[in-house]
Amino acid sequence: MIVDKLIKIVKDNSLISDSSDVEFLFLDYVISDKTIPIETLIEDVIRWGYENDELEDFYLNHIDFFIETEIAPLLIDCTMNYMTSVPTYISYDMYRFESNNLYYYKVIGNGNNHETWETSYGFYEILEKNSNTDIIDMFKCECENVYTLYDEFDADSLSSAGHTIEFSEY
Repeated sequence: MIVDKLIKIVKDNSLISDSSDVEFLFLDYVISDKTIPIETLIEDVIRWGYENDELEDFYLNHIDFFIETEIAPLLIDCTMNYMTSVPTYISYDMYRFESNNLYYYKVIGNGNNHETWETSYGFYEILEKNSNTDIIDMFKCECENVYTLYDEFDADSLSSAGHTIEFSEY
């Protein structure tokens, strides 16, 4: 189960070291006994956060760490190459985190001018697990908007000039 894997990763990597970490990352969690061992507190707070869909701040605080683990699978990536006098490469990767009822989607941008799509703040989208929203389609549309500089250029013209956009789903 994902919550058990999450607890193990948190413990093994000391992502929560004391009760002040818990108070900072889980604002609505009440520590009723300040003498509880940190190992028990970690189990309690991670289970509580998972069950109550209160993992957003925790995930964001450790985003770089979690995208390197099985907790946040890579769903899709997009690669753009612009073959100009100064070749430009841009890529975006979308990862999915989860809690009991929610999926948290995070997009990470890399390359020259990846700031065209602001991805550094928060999650791209947070959706109910039973949502009918096609997050993959949303991601592709946003990448295509970046590729054409929000319709400043025509996708066919870019392609015929040797520029490319490619998607890989995992």
